[in-house]
Amino acid sequence: MKRDGTLLDDPVEQLEIALDNISKNLKAAGMEVRDMVKLTLYLVGSMDNEKRREVLSNWLDKHQPCMTLIYVASLASPILKVEIDAMACVDEINGR
Repeated sequence: MKRDGTLLDDPVEQLEIALDNISKNLKAAGMEVRDMVKLTLYLVGSMDNEKRREVLSNWLDKHQPCMTLIYVASLASPILKVEIDAMACVDEINGR
């Protein structure tokens, strides 16, 4: 969801919002997208695969974490089309 609690119906826009929220959480933890080690995407219904790949590629900026894509029948609310489980870590000994 957006900061104001709104959520758009388009699954690609939901993906973009979810990735933006992950970026904000990473920043709050002193981390970056390059610290992502695993992403699991849960999708309901159809989504433009090319657009999904483009959005993810732009967000990851050549970083390649382990990724899994799972199509599910539904999520917690009927309006939700995208959920992302994201894991990140940093190696404090080596500075990353």
